[in-house]
Amino acid sequence: MAVVRSIRITMPDRPGALSAVTTALAAHRVDIVRLDVVSHEGELVVDDLLLEAATAEDIGAAIGGFWPEVSVRTFDAPVADPAVEMGRAVAAATGAPTRVDAAARTVSGIIRVMRADRAAVLRCIDTGGFVPVAGLPATAVIGPREPFAGRWVLAQGVAAAFPAGEGWAPAAFAAETRAAWVALAPLGGTDIAAAFRCTNVPFYRGELERLEALAMAVAPALGAGTAGRPQPAPPGLGSLPARAITLGAA
Repeated sequence: MAVVRSIRITMPDRPGALSAVTTALAAHRVDIVRLDVVSHEGELVVDDLLLEAATAEDIGAAIGGFWPEVSVRTFDAPVADPAVEMGRAVAAATGAPTRVDAAARTVSGIIRVMRADRAAVLRCIDTGGFVPVAGLPATAVIGPREPFAGRWVLAQGVAAAFPAGEGWAPAAFAAETRAAWVALAPLGGTDIAAAFRCTNVPFYRGELERLEALAMAVAPALGAGTAGRPQPAPPGLGSLPARAITLGAA
């Protein structure tokens, strides 16, 4: 039975880089079933490859033949084409019989579209705090005077991703997510779509665009967007961590 592996490669954006990768794969009889360009900005290219070979050893040997400057991360499970996953996620959420079901299906869709370990839909309530709508326990709340990077995301209407360093959320909430990387996108006027990776695999701009597109598409099914944006957070409670990336100027 053939072995399938899903990997992410980060390599210099220069002529011959991808050709060298495909040559190493071909030399060990490893097929590229699918290639997804995740990011192509600046001097680096990030691609997700779905590989198939006779044995796991063949795939390992092929990866060992990559250029030294090509970094490789392996995902636990392969997923379908991102465009297919996006379509399925939107169809599932918008076809849900209730808003509760729509929120749960949105969480499942975020995990698949974003290659995330966990996901959540969060809502800013009247007090200025945040509560989980789906994806996290009801106890995973953020108080009105607690710091949270999602305040910036809602106030600016801009998606953001960042490594989960100290201060992005209250310690108890951050521990509940177990996140090493976080991606957040506005989901209507007071809701947030959140994706969490528990391993140190960054979210890139291309993935952030996918989260934003998914959030925009499913917001009506969740009843999101019926209220205006929350008031700007008090100083120090709604800033982004260092190394954050966003989709545009506020």
